[in-house]
Amino acid sequence: MKSKPQVPKSSDGRSALAIAALVAASLGLYTESALAVPSYARQFNEACSTCHTMWGALTGSGVQFRLSGYRAISGKNLTPVSSDIEISKGVFLPTSLPLSIITGVGFDSRTEKRQADNGTNNTSKGSSISLEDASIFLSSALGSHLSVFAEFPMYETKAWEFTPLGRADVNSNLPPGSRHVKFVAESPGFEVAKFWWNNLLGDSAPRDSVNLLAGITHLPLGYASGKVRLSVNQYLIYERRALDLISPKHVGDMLGTSDESLFRIGEPQAMAEVNGMLTFGKPVTDVGKRDTFWAEYHLGITNGSNGHADNNTEKDIYGRWVMRYMGQSLGFTGFHSSDQYDDNLRTFASQANAAGTGIMSGKQDANSSSRVGVDFTLSLAPTGFPVWLENQYMSNKESNPTGFGKEFKWKGGFSQLNWQPNRNNIAYARYDTIKGDSFNDTSTRVNGFLGLTNSSPSEKDYVVGWQRLVEQNVKFIAEYRHHIFEDKATSVAQPVPAKLTDDGFTLRMMFGF
Repeated sequence: MKSKPQVPKSSDGRSALAIAALVAASLGLYTESALAVPSYARQFNEACSTCHTMWGALTGSGVQFRLSGYRAISGKNLTPVSSDIEISKGVFLPTSLPLSIITGVGFDSRTEKRQADNGTNNTSKGSSISLEDASIFLSSALGSHLSVFAEFPMYETKAWEFTPLGRADVNSNLPPGSRHVKFVAESPGFEVAKFWWNNLLGDSAPRDSVNLLAGITHLPLGYASGKVRLSVNQYLIYERRALDLISPKHVGDMLGTSDESLFRIGEPQAMAEVNGMLTFGKPVTDVGKRDTFWAEYHLGITNGSNGHADNNTEKDIYGRWVMRYMGQSLGFTGFHSSDQYDDNLRTFASQANAAGTGIMSGKQDANSSSRVGVDFTLSLAPTGFPVWLENQYMSNKESNPTGFGKEFKWKGGFSQLNWQPNRNNIAYARYDTIKGDSFNDTSTRVNGFLGLTNSSPSEKDYVVGWQRLVEQNVKFIAEYRHHIFEDKATSVAQPVPAKLTDDGFTLRMMFGF
């Protein structure tokens, strides 16, 4: 997904003040999968640095604002520039327009080099002038308890989403010869709509300690999986599924439309959760103090089908717990699904039904999934040096991804170093890695079919970027990425390791109103 631009006071974004980095870290700087938009800054006449660093990262104040249903920071209500209109007791409408527009244009370029598992090689190149993003947001508190946040993307260029991956992509575009990379674009009509009911227990519990959230949105992770992350490039560990890493056939071709409902932890999900923040005996107004230890929790249930109606009868559960103190944070995330597939998916992708493209046995056995992650932010901002390091590690397991009774595990994560030397500039560098266990079902026979998958995948990303505020509602981005995927499994049919490297960069101007 794409990043959103920054706009202070007249428009919402992520302000890049150096002092904001200090304040952010002292409050517990970290990113969360929560969106921000210009209308909030207009409504409350607050600087963007109150809730955001340069781009996508929420400060501790931003976390508090979100958990209050977009009403308060440190337990204190924000006063709108113009008074809200109360239409009945406890129900009101904002007098400022609760709509925002995020858009941007840019240039994307990428070179892909493939070494297929039969030893042949190929290089592909592509570039495009792009409309990077165009989205409308509706966001506001609607009363003492209820609030809404909805996103309507009108156009997206996915130049850096779901880039080439897996043995199938390595073996594509052969025999050798120059080919063209074609960037994917789409015109979606809806992505996120979440509804908050804050202070579920009323005065019997501390403010914002027990809230209810329901709708379609991103699951709570250590760092933002959606458009609001700082980097243009996605985090690998949030995007990959077992079949993406190990399948010798293109997942989209094999699964057809079922691919859209196959769970990806970085995609918005239909869900309902209880969440809140805890100050452990201190008043909620103390969370703005550096020496206050406080925590945030989430516990929820989801369809696990990427915003679509549930693709089976199983519901998935997830939880998150994150603690903050003296500018540092430590969080834990867990997710479990008793079955990520549905009967149609297992049948559609079977060798019997999808001759030439299917890899599954067709047997209707469950494919359970578990993910456990730890994340932490280390910041030097409290010492006066505006640098912070974001870290994520996650272990993943699927019990039966191809239907031949073989389990697949993979683990990995990322570290991203951010430096914000002044109010208008931020630079960052990130290293991502994924390492999968060896997976081989080729000696297993089910329903008269032998397995076709033999894989030992690994993946790495090197990302560097720079972002500058040209105006407070206009931001320039320059970002480079070097990506490597390698599958070291070999056999008579695949005599050499499969390897793909791609190098790409993007230049873009983003605007927010």
